[in-house]
Amino acid sequence: MIYRCIAAQWLQAEHPNIRRVYEGEFDDAKLLELNKKNYNIYFLPNYPSVYHPGETVDGSKIDLFRYVFVDYDLKRGTLSKLQFVSKLKEVEALRPTLIVDSGNGIHAYWQVSDLDATSYLKLQRRLCRYFDADEAVSQIYQLMRAPGFNNVKEKGNPKPCAELSFEDRVYTCEQLDLLLPPLTPEDAQHCQQHFDKTYKIGDPVKINDDIPPRFGRLLSRCQEVKDIWSGNVEDRSTADYRLGHLMFADGFSRDEALSVLVNCQKALERSPSHRVSYATNIVDKIWTYEIEGDKETKPLARTVREILSKGTEGLKGVRFACHKYIDATEHGFRLGHVIGLVAGSGVGKTAMALNMFMGFVQNNPDYDHLFIPLEQTDNEIADRWARMCGDQTHLHDKVHVLSNYDEDGSFRHLSFSEIKDYILRMQSENKRKIGCVVIDHIGALRKAGAKDGEKQDLMAICHAMKAFAIETKTLLVMQSQAPREKAGSGDLELGKDAAYGTVYFESYCDYLITIWQPLKRCYSDSDCPGVTAYKFCKIRHKRKGADSIQEDVCYRLLFDPETELMRPLTSKEEAAFDFFNSKATNLRKLDRKTDLVPYKSTTWLQDEAVIDGNSSLG
Repeated sequence: MIYRCIAAQWLQAEHPNIRRVYEGEFDDAKLLELNKKNYNIYFLPNYPSVYHPGETVDGSKIDLFRYVFVDYDLKRGTLSKLQFVSKLKEVEALRPTLIVDSGNGIHAYWQVSDLDATSYLKLQRRLCRYFDADEAVSQIYQLMRAPGFNNVKEKGNPKPCAELSFEDRVYTCEQLDLLLPPLTPEDAQHCQQHFDKTYKIGDPVKINDDIPPRFGRLLSRCQEVKDIWSGNVEDRSTADYRLGHLMFADGFSRDEALSVLVNCQKALERSPSHRVSYATNIVDKIWTYEIEGDKETKPLARTVREILSKGTEGLKGVRFACHKYIDATEHGFRLGHVIGLVAGSGVGKTAMALNMFMGFVQNNPDYDHLFIPLEQTDNEIADRWARMCGDQTHLHDKVHVLSNYDEDGSFRHLSFSEIKDYILRMQSENKRKIGCVVIDHIGALRKAGAKDGEKQDLMAICHAMKAFAIETKTLLVMQSQAPREKAGSGDLELGKDAAYGTVYFESYCDYLITIWQPLKRCYSDSDCPGVTAYKFCKIRHKRKGADSIQEDVCYRLLFDPETELMRPLTSKEEAAFDFFNSKATNLRKLDRKTDLVPYKSTTWLQDEAVIDGNSSLG
């Protein structure tokens, strides 16, 4: 989430040289600190898909639209807060997803699944008319006050900005369109002018009206595609997304799909620029990563100029953020990456992976995630995820479990190819893009069938990991179990060569993370905290001086056995860790079967070691 923290006007008047604005992806501790210093805390409900820290966001960079909203200011309105909240809930089919008391008024948000810039502008204007709310709150770059902090607009009179209600409601543009009053000609003109000004539109838009021949072949063999294309559907926006997923599953390129969708019925009803915007919005959400070039006839080599001409950002893959305490490199996790996660038996690889899922859910709400367990049943994984989610039951739909057992209890022993087919089918049926795939662990996969022994089989799987991540456009987390001679009882620090079956595992990973529990031998003491230590043994895209997290430096997280959630340690917990770490090291020294060195850990930077809170928008 991108925040903009602005010093109160009275504070600026008293201190003319004070820094007026802080903008960025801040943690709760930083936001609370600024709020106590009399900065008003705002956020962007709709935001850029790619954010570069240090750059100021403007409307032209915003391309992810998730919410429409209204701002009812008590100073200009005729209703009280209670009366306006009652009005918001009058029509059952139009109840907001989120209602917030801003301190001086009421903010209401409606989450919309198929929102684009044009639909956002028009629906904003129509909502403002319907609820007699502030019509100024209808710009593409629109800051809203963040709940959970004080409104410090008036000196000496802070007012809490608090969430009043949240309902697990997600609308479509069609649903809202049926309930709201029609757009007036004046408002339509306003929306068009604001759109053109924001995105600097002035030149004629060129549209390719040629539909690719392969779409004709898809039409001839798929009745569902025929129905969608002929307009035989109830909700055309949802149907067009479905068509996009069907083309994605059939192997259409991004450009081919764009040529089709820009000529669909709903797009043809719009102006040329809006036709492109409508089609692009669908394609960008489905084709999240594109491999350039002809897959059949690859050139022997390309010059650096040729490579850079295609755009370096696209070659990196789509940014896929996680918790800040683990995703703390400048390059960051991206779709198409492989993360190797290595630990001894029973140390918590699954817990770590599910906690990463929580980070992915909070930072990438448009994606679902897939977990493929080795030994645990789908019921066990589902139970653990539900325990982590607590009362946030709307997150239960975010994680899918592909069981490695058939209904009769026999082991399925899936292959990469079979998992890829499952992903494509799931995306086609659910109309949701899969973001992260966790395979627990490498031994769960069917071997390649080579004749040179198990090592060669594992090497074939290692070779396939990166190709799988790129072809499925996912972030692959591949778990590998360290043998006891490397991991001890699970309390020994692990290095690059700890992966199961092959010392070359790390060569095929973009990131290699090893985890262990340094205090495991002291867990019989009720006062001993449950601590998971981790380190990055490999960061492929590291930037010295820019990355907050470093290779071969030990960090640690507190594990809550009740919720299975992990978080950085408080200063009090750090002191407890130091005490028991000394005791655990002495116990390890008594074990003559292992040649040990004392565990050493670097304390995480205090300004980064914060607990990731849930998004204020649920």
